[in-house]
Amino acid sequence: MSSEKPVGSGGPGPAARPGSVKPPSRLLTLAKWALAFAAAYGLSLLVLTDSLVFLAIPGLIALLALTSTAVLLLLYEPVRGTVPYATDGSDRRGVVRHHRAVLLRRYAMLLCVVAALVALVFATQSDYAVMAAPAAVLAFFVGTGFCGEQMRTVLFAARVLDVYDFTFRAPVEKLNLRSSGKRSLRLGGAGSADERSPELAAHQPLGKLWPKNIEDGVWFAGDEIFGGVVMVPRSGELMRVQPLQWDELGAERSRAGAERIEKAARAGLGRRSL
Repeated sequence: MSSEKPVGSGGPGPAARPGSVKPPSRLLTLAKWALAFAAAYGLSLLVLTDSLVFLAIPGLIALLALTSTAVLLLLYEPVRGTVPYATDGSDRRGVVRHHRAVLLRRYAMLLCVVAALVALVFATQSDYAVMAAPAAVLAFFVGTGFCGEQMRTVLFAARVLDVYDFTFRAPVEKLNLRSSGKRSLRLGGAGSADERSPELAAHQPLGKLWPKNIEDGVWFAGDEIFGGVVMVPRSGELMRVQPLQWDELGAERSRAGAERIEKAARAGLGRRSL
């Protein structure tokens, strides 16, 4: 991570809550992953034997499963600590720049690991290094696919924030949480909790779980029947959102008025993308 400087969030949003639980040691976690990779890799090398070759199959499956999981954990790891932009809805450019920089840095790290594995295979010309090749290929394609989806969310956010300002919406109803940053939620009204948005599908480019304290309210930029962008106060986490029941709201969008429709089109919200 790049160096980060604290900034005051200001504006609406949840207050800081003391008494956080200390996370598990990163060193211990890395050690466990290293042991799991070593065991799976060693088992997969039984393909070089005659009598135990059948045991190489579960070893290879475990190696590829661990590789895919490690790639996703790397790419979707939430940003820790304070972020280098204001999270009170006043900095529409900073949130996009920071998320884009984090994603590019993580993808570069992934490419370095893939290049190292490929170099290991060709440099050593050893049978014992051969299983690094399928791991490298899988890491590249899985990482490229998921990073591409993450970057699409950030580019989507950039276009929306060129057109719309942030407004505070509270409370947030968490409806569903799925893998790969996809989930659904409902926003409360800017002035009344009863003025709820339609159910919104959401994609979070960074982070594997719900952002902390999201239920207390978020900054929303967009038009809820077309979609938009959500930013969580204090943590600065970003999501893109669009109506989950897109087709059912088609008639309401067509009656929205020329100015509203044109504004949504400029923001890239004229069609379903989530």
